[in-house]
Amino acid sequence: MQTIIASTRTRDMAITVLFAFIVLTAPLWGKLIGAGYPDLLQKFAIFGLFAIGYNILFGLTGYLSFGHAAFLGIGSYTTVWSFKLLTMNAIPAVFFSVLLAGIFAAAIGFLSLRRSGIYFSILTLAFAQMAYNLAYS
Repeated sequence: MQTIIASTRTRDMAITVLFAFIVLTAPLWGKLIGAGYPDLLQKFAIFGLFAIGYNILFGLTGYLSFGHAAFLGIGSYTTVWSFKLLTMNAIPAVFFSVLLAGIFAAAIGFLSLRRSGIYFSILTLAFAQMAYNLAYS
């Protein structure tokens, strides 16, 4: 049994390292093959990371989160507004947005993770609706 778990962990780690290598070196080999869609590759990477995070939450813990996309939206809005209002460059804006989305996630997680089952799902749905209404108001 231990060898099965160890081989699964090794395989998962190898897939993660391969994915990270492909994403990080994509601008280099993308030019070689004439890929004209770097925006599409960035979207693949962003939604791939989103799916990995959702898999960790729902697959391993069994918590169904409806508010998972709110953190992606908070990070996206923070990046855009730090470009516009704070006139930041791209790299500091991304780090700032990750920090701010992480702070929101910690606050919401602190409140939501004290519940389990359907109560956790309802709380995350409420936070998702609050983020949606805040974004569209």
